[in-house]
Amino acid sequence: MRAGKWPARLAKGLLAIVLILAAAVYWLFYDNRLPPTGSFPLDIAAIRAEAARIPGDKARLIQVETVSHSWKPGIAMVAGTGWAKIDLVRNSYRLVFPTGSIIIDTGFDPKTAAADKVDRFDDAAYRRVQAALDGAMRIVVTHEHADHIGGLLASPHLPRLLPHTILNPEQFAESGRSAPLAWPKGSRAGFRPLDYQGMIAIAPGVVLIRAPGHTPGSQMVYVQRADGQEYLFMGDVASEADNVRLERIRSRLVTDFMTHDDRRAVMLQTMALHRLAAAEPRIALVPGHDAVATAAFERSGLLVPGFRD
Repeated sequence: MRAGKWPARLAKGLLAIVLILAAAVYWLFYDNRLPPTGSFPLDIAAIRAEAARIPGDKARLIQVETVSHSWKPGIAMVAGTGWAKIDLVRNSYRLVFPTGSIIIDTGFDPKTAAADKVDRFDDAAYRRVQAALDGAMRIVVTHEHADHIGGLLASPHLPRLLPHTILNPEQFAESGRSAPLAWPKGSRAGFRPLDYQGMIAIAPGVVLIRAPGHTPGSQMVYVQRADGQEYLFMGDVASEADNVRLERIRSRLVTDFMTHDDRRAVMLQTMALHRLAAAEPRIALVPGHDAVATAAFERSGLLVPGFRD
C-alpha cells in the first residue's frame, strides 16, 4: 500500500467524524421541524365563556414569588437560538380575591432544589410560598414536575392542604415519569383527583385547560382579573417567551433525554399559542421559567412581586 493513501484515508475518516458530530449537534440542539398537520384546540372565545360560568368576584391582583434561579444555555430551552446562558426561574403565583386566594405552582423545597443544583435559592420566598399555601382556598399546579408541585408535597401541612388542592389524575400519579417525587406515606388517602377533558372553570375567571405533552398531567391556567385583564399561565408548555414568539420548543437534548416530552403535542400547543399571541396581544402569556418575562410583567404591574397581604 502506497504511503500516500494513509493521509487521504485519515482525512476522510476525520471528515466523517466531523459530519457525524455536526449532525448530532444539529439534531440535539437545532432541530425544530414543526408538524405539517394537526392542531391543538385553544378557542379563546370558549375559554372566556367557561371563565364566566362561575359567578362571583374575580381576582383583583396576581402576585409572584421567585423561589430559585438556574443559569442554563438558552439553546437548551429554545431550540436553534444562542448558547449564552439565561436565568431559569421557578415561580409561584397567588391570585388574590376579595375573600381568599388561589396558588398556581408551588416551587420546590430547599432539599430538592439542592439536588437539582440550582444557582440560587431564596429561602424567604420559599417560606412565603409555604405560608400562602396554608391560607389558600385553592391550590393548582401546571404540571407534576418537582419544581412546580414540590413545594406542596414538602409542606408539613399536606394533609390539611389536599382538600383545597385540585390535581388531575396524572398529576396525582404516585410512580412513573409523571411523578418524579414520592408522596409522603399515607398522604394520598381519600383524595379524589379532578378528571376533566378540554377545560373546566374552578373559580370566577379561572379556567384549567388540559395540555398533555410536556408531562401527561400538563395543563394551562387562564385567569381573567376583575378589571378584565387576561392571563394564560403556560407552565412548561412554554418555559420561555421565545418558545411562543419563535415557535421553537425546547431542544431535543431536553425533551428527548431529560423531560421525555411528547414533542409533537408540545409543538402543536406552541403553534396554537403563537397564533393566540398574534390574535390577542393583550393577553399576558406567562411562561414557566422566564426571568426576563417575569421582570417585565412586574415592571408593568401585571404581576406584583411578593406574596404580601
